[in-house]
Amino acid sequence: MLNVRRKERLKVFKRSDVPVEDVKGGAFCERAEVQHFITAEISKDFIVSIVHFPSGHRTRWHIHDCDQILYILDGIGMVANESAQYEVTPGMLIIIHAGEKHWHGAKKESHLTHIMILKADSKATMFECPTL
Repeated sequence: MLNVRRKERLKVFKRSDVPVEDVKGGAFCERAEVQHFITAEISKDFIVSIVHFPSGHRTRWHIHDCDQILYILDGIGMVANESAQYEVTPGMLIIIHAGEKHWHGAKKESHLTHIMILKADSKATMFECPTL
């Protein structure tokens, strides 16, 4: 975890200084590498993480109780709700509204890395893994 005190005003984060957590299960059908940049200890308003999915790996279907923002950094992936699937590539920004059942992850032939932004005290409800 970063050694940042909340009372400090300006915070600068260097990606190489943020630990990478290998996450298996939970929100992920297989695994993902997650870097937690902004946590509840740092901001009372936001959570910001970088999530890296290996080829073909994805999240479960899930619902957030707040809007979720994804910004695609690298690779090719998919973001889907119950009515459509969208291919996503670097430079795309996605907003998934509160209560919208969705999943996201890497296509089989590519990895995917995105920035994820949520409200700090948000909750998610997890469902089954999507069938591809």
